Amino acid sequence: MRRLRGTLVMATLASAVMVAAAPVAPAGPAGAAATPGLLACSGRVVHRPASFVVACADGNTTLGAIRWHSWGPRTAVAEATFGENPCTPYCAASTMRYFPHATVRLGDPVRTRHGILYSTMTVHYRQGARPRTFAFSWKGDPGFKGTRAVPRRASS
Repeated sequence: MRRLRGTLVMATLASAVMVAAAPVAPAGPAGAAATPGLLACSGRVVHRPASFVVACADGNTTLGAIRWHSWGPRTAVAEATFGENPCTPYCAASTMRYFPHATVRLGDPVRTRHGILYSTMTVHYRQGARPRTFAFSWKGDPGFKGTRAVPRRASS
């Protein structure tokens, strides 16, 4: 019974996490279709979200209070509050830690069945005086099956 209750709690949390990644800003005008997006936990593609859940299964890695400086065809750059659960001694017994003023960089856009999506994220943040880096790739995600790199435009 205890295992079933834990499964139900995790399923409820996963549902709540999916809602948290809903887009805040619309995709934009007609030309926005060629601009890469992010695949949210809900399966929807979002552009310039104000918050984003990176770890859909457990919500243990998040971005909040995101301020986008750029969102282009190759990269997107923002400042955000990076949230991470260190899972020490294990995730359920640990609490989220938040690191404001983190720099977020999205890149490596690929064509997927959902359209063009950024496939990598790098977050630079400080833990006290120590600089830290969190790197993440969605390339192993089932939503990215059959991906192709987006070719770079030839420079003239």
